[in-house]
Amino acid sequence: MTIEGFQLIAQRPMLESMPAWAPHFPQFDLVFGYSDLGHAFLVNSQSGECAVLHPYRAAAKGYGAFADPADFADQVLREPGFAAVVLRNEHVARIRDRLGPLDPEQVYIATPYPFLGGSEEPETYDTGELWTFLELVAQAQQL
Repeated sequence: MTIEGFQLIAQRPMLESMPAWAPHFPQFDLVFGYSDLGHAFLVNSQSGECAVLHPYRAAAKGYGAFADPADFADQVLREPGFAAVVLRNEHVARIRDRLGPLDPEQVYIATPYPFLGGSEEPETYDTGELWTFLELVAQAQQL
């Protein structure tokens, strides 16, 4: 169960884990984590440059180079402003109260997706498998 709103995972090749997204963010080759709301944490294995993929916006924001995922988590993910605005911990707590805790590699999914008119109110969420969610969002946005 995640309490912080995110999970760090063993690094996985982006091309294998997120094939629909990989061509749009070629500067990143590995995925090393995700948020409870389906953001993916990306890294360039050569430079250490890290980014957060915002799937509903079809965009990624870079945060610079980090020595390892733990440093990224400490300096970015646990920063109070990031937790409030991106991870939306209070929002996630309300969803978790309704749906229960997530299983590994599972996320809370707004239905319908916000870019298709969804409100993102806590009662509109369901749970689903992370990698499937990421691919379906990419397909829905015709990436």
